[in-house]
Amino acid sequence: MPQRIRSPENLQPQFSFDGASSFTTVESKFKIEQLFNHGRWKDPFTFKHFLFCLYLPIGLILWPFRLLIIIVLFTLTLFLPKSFSKYTKPLAKIAMGIKTTYNGIENLPKKGDKNSARILVCNHLTDFDPYPLFGILEENHVMVGSHIRDVPIVGKLYERFNTIYVDQNNKAKARIDVLDSLSNTDFPLLIYPEGGLNNGKTGLMMFNKFVFGLGHSICPIAMRLHNNWPVETDYINSSWFKNFFWWILIPYHHFELTFLPHESIKQDETDSQFATRVQTIIANKLSLEPTLYNYTQKRQYAKHLLSLKN
Repeated sequence: MPQRIRSPENLQPQFSFDGASSFTTVESKFKIEQLFNHGRWKDPFTFKHFLFCLYLPIGLILWPFRLLIIIVLFTLTLFLPKSFSKYTKPLAKIAMGIKTTYNGIENLPKKGDKNSARILVCNHLTDFDPYPLFGILEENHVMVGSHIRDVPIVGKLYERFNTIYVDQNNKAKARIDVLDSLSNTDFPLLIYPEGGLNNGKTGLMMFNKFVFGLGHSICPIAMRLHNNWPVETDYINSSWFKNFFWWILIPYHHFELTFLPHESIKQDETDSQFATRVQTIIANKLSLEPTLYNYTQKRQYAKHLLSLKN
């Protein structure tokens, strides 16, 4: 059974280094490396690897055609009215090779319902996690750093997704900007509070407390990726471009999303405790451990792995 943990305010992880690449918490002995994939090819070698190698020539032939469709849809998204998204979204899922199973649809925030959850919180598995959600959400907010607004093409694209730009160095202003945006629409805000990817096999990283202190109810989303292929869609220190190449090369990807009942902060809870409670709810649904490791510690571990190669 997944292990319930105390609030980060009451329990802080202590790290030890055992001489290899193993960081552990003294409290749970959970190894941080278990949260991430460490290579593109799965171990051990099986007959599936042989079959996938036979498929590779076909995948490489299809790759540029799938990429062309994605580029065309990307361009249409930039210039066509938003109303056309109902046509482009299904095509984007096909081009990206995404198959989706939805559970708990009744818990989805309902447009125009003031009692619906305003924030969607999901665990983070791949660089392309938003696509299965875009297929079922009419519209939603996303939150990105304010510097993205000035990035050519990308900044323009984000504007099409009701983006909330926040100053990451000014949390007080960021809070005001998010609350103002939510008050002007009835769209939910979609966020991945782990801040980074994990392999979805052992545990969840600690949830950032920011959105849990906004006074809005939360719709937790438990997401699984059923990866039957002998390759991983991501591994630690892999780049977005490498992940994208293999993503398009793989025939298809099966996501299973479960929308869980809405949760609100309790009278005696802090925002950190609320974040931990929602993290635990999602982890329990996925039979994973809600860990105390955060994104900063993932970055430190990733740098450590790079240093071992030098």
